[in-house]
Amino acid sequence: MRIISVFFLSQCIFLSSIATVIHAETIQYGPHNTITIEALQKEIDFKLLVPTKIPKDWVLEIKAGPRTNEKQEYFSLNFLDKNDQYLMMSLNQKKALFKELDSSQKSHDNTELVQINNCEGHFEAWVGTRNGVKDISGGYLRWIHKGTYVEMVSSRLSKEEMIKIAKSLK
Repeated sequence: MRIISVFFLSQCIFLSSIATVIHAETIQYGPHNTITIEALQKEIDFKLLVPTKIPKDWVLEIKAGPRTNEKQEYFSLNFLDKNDQYLMMSLNQKKALFKELDSSQKSHDNTELVQINNCEGHFEAWVGTRNGVKDISGGYLRWIHKGTYVEMVSSRLSKEEMIKIAKSLK
């Protein structure tokens, strides 16, 4: 875990505010994308959720997982800084197998129950520290929304910023 915390710490940048509201139509796609959000929705058999409250200068890179029966099993919406260098947040999605998170997805010592638009979510903070002081923001935020399992991961956003973005998913 120490290696991970050093890695994330070495790449940390300051993120001011995430109050900017944008719409999915105005998302900036990164130079490596081979698919758009609209095309991806046609490739999956679950609801694609897209954040509407993210900084307008973030760049989106879509990473698709393996295909089964002509459909994508899962994918990641990776949001990078305006220079396309630092991963600000990854939003991983797949079809939920259950209506609620199972015990393997929520039972960790440092997991906290949070509410995301009337859904039960679980926030798991990073555990890395340096000299006894937590030196990484964020962690994992997991929940199920209308049949879609969502996992948000960030080492640059605070728990509060992650929840704010999670509540903006449409």
